Parts: sequence; structure tokens; C-alpha cells
Amino acid sequence: MLAPMHAEIVRVPVSDELAYWTVLAGPTLAVVGDVDDHLRHLRFGRAREESTTKTYAGHLKRFHVWADERGFSRNEAAFRLPAYVMHLRTTPRATSGRGHGRLPEDATLAPALAALHGFYLHLADLGRVEAAVIDALFTTVPAQSGGTVAVRPRIRVDARPSHASARPPAATHEEFTKVLEAAETARDRCMVAIMACCALRVGQLVSLKREDIHFVPAGRTVPGCSYLQGPHLHLRKRGGHPKGAVNKNRGTVILPAPSPVEMLYADWLRERRTVRRAGASPWAFVTFPGPTGAPGGEALSARRVQDLLADLSTRAGLRHHHPHMLRHTFGETAADLDIARDVLQRLLGHSDVTSQDVYRTVSDAKTVIAANAVSDRFFVPS
Repeated sequence: MLAPMHAEIVRVPVSDELAYWTVLAGPTLAVVGDVDDHLRHLRFGRAREESTTKTYAGHLKRFHVWADERGFSRNEAAFRLPAYVMHLRTTPRATSGRGHGRLPEDATLAPALAALHGFYLHLADLGRVEAAVIDALFTTVPAQSGGTVAVRPRIRVDARPSHASARPPAATHEEFTKVLEAAETARDRCMVAIMACCALRVGQLVSLKREDIHFVPAGRTVPGCSYLQGPHLHLRKRGGHPKGAVNKNRGTVILPAPSPVEMLYADWLRERRTVRRAGASPWAFVTFPGPTGAPGGEALSARRVQDLLADLSTRAGLRHHHPHMLRHTFGETAADLDIARDVLQRLLGHSDVTSQDVYRTVSDAKTVIAANAVSDRFFVPS
């Protein structure tokens, strides 16, 4: 049996604020040309985020290795896509982290298929695959607007399993408290609190700079900021994060920060002074000195925060937690309090108000209260 091909993904910086990810493969780890063309097109031709190219590079790397080990050309590999999907479904995850040793779920397979479909459409645009490949991978249907056709993949999976078949997406308030208590540093307590109380995505958290955090009393401002409602965060869309993290919201979003978060951030600032190189870093949250002699003060990666929250949940004796569960906690709590939909839309940074529907679940208790309230109107004492 031949030895498996060696391949990896790497970050390619283009400027101080622009970079993309690509795939290297083979005994000399050479750039995989057509994959690199596609990923560069995604980043600079279609203005996709750096993190998107990183995700797609991982999926395309696995597909390239699978096809090369079997001697398939791009055309042949396309016709054998069902076999590749079966390969993914029957191969346990080998990398560390959540899901290690387990078979992938449909929510994992959907992004892999999206990456492959986009790759083959790019190859077709350039005339690098046979026309029959597109017929094998896609079917065309009339567009709803009429006149043109829309391309639809033949092989699809449900990217969003129902809640009945998936784990609850939100951490409970009790779990949040236990995770907070398990944190041993002011930095970790502050990050957990911000993700839960401000509904930040992990990319938004690690992309925060110190200049984005304005913890001033109501009625006062800082230079260049006209917000007068008290402590708040500026979530700015920017590139250039050294670990590839990205804040995907459009433009700048201002979020109010509750007083417990303000106090925990003050604790972190005091702790931060003990990190020798932290003073020169513009990032709000930085690494501590490492056991191998790393001085600390570097920007945190999204993966580091994910691993940190997983470790805290294990230390607290809880199920596995990931950062987005804290965002769901905020959303479900706000929905239970009947926060107006347009207000919650702004707090969560959703472009579409229907995106918050996942948080609005109706409990049995609320159903009983509503039913009684309606029936009371029928039987009003005369």
C-alpha cells in the first residue's frame, strides 16, 4: 500500500491586512495550483473572508488527498463524488477537539460539499473540466424570477438538523455560572461574560481591540465617539488579525455592556499588567506566558478560545460547551423576556430579523399562561 500523501493548509499574507489560505501537497509540499486559484478568487475576486478560505482549504485538502491517492483526475473525482461522501461519512474524525473519534454529522458534511461544489463551478468557468462534470454534479431548474436557470447540487445534506436530533444549542444560566466559577484568571472570566452578556461570536471577541472598548458613564463620551448611553463595545469589520480571526458583521455595530462585564474587564486590565508584552498589543485579549518560554502578549485565536471554554466546562463537570452556546443563551433569554424583535435583531447583529427565530421557543408553562389569559377574556364577570 502506498504511503498517504502529505498535505497541509497554510496562511498566505498578501499585505498587513490581507491574507488567504491555500493547500500544499506532495513530497515537496508544492502549491496545489487549481485549488490555490480558487481560494485566491474567493478572497480577492469575491471578497470572501479570510476565515472562509481557511475552512474551504481544509475541505479541499482532504478531497485532493483522497483523489490523488486513488489516481483520479479532477474529472474522474467529480463523477465519484458519492464515493467521497461515503468516505467522509465512514471516517471518524482524526484531529483533536470536539468530535474526535466520532463520525461526522450532516452539519459537518454540508460545508465540505459547499466547498467542492464551488471549486468545480470555478473550474467550469475556466474551462478546466469537461461539460459532463457539471451535468454530473448539478441540475438546473428554472429560477423563481423566470427567464434564467439556477444551478442546484445533486448531492445535498441537511446542514441544520432539528433540535430534536441535536444537542440543545444554549447553555443554561446554571451552566454559565459554573463555567464562570471554573475560570482561574480574570481574562477568562471576562471573556466568558462578554460572550454571554453581549452575545459576541468568538471571532468578534478575539477581534476586539482596546480602542473598541469604551467603558464610560452614561452622558460622557470618548474622542471620536458620540455614543452617550454608557459603557459599550464597538464591533468593527476589519482584517489583519494575526491568527486569521474575523468579525463578519457589516460595518460597525455598537453594543451596550452591562456593569458586571465592565467590572470583570477592569479585573482583566489589572491582571494584564503582569504580562510583559501585553502593553504593546492593540488586542483586547492576549495570551499569557507559555510553559515553553513564550513571553505572552500575542493575540488569541478563535480556536484557543474554543478549547478554553471546552476545558472550563470539563473542569466544571458539565457537558461540552462551545462559544456559540453562550450567544444562544443570550438570545433565548432575551426572547423569553419578550424583547422586541427589532431590538433583539440589533443586539445580535442579525441582518435578517427572522434569524432570531431559532431562539424563540415556546415552553409549556408560557402556553398555559397564554391559554388562560385568552379564556379569561371569554369569561369576564358581568
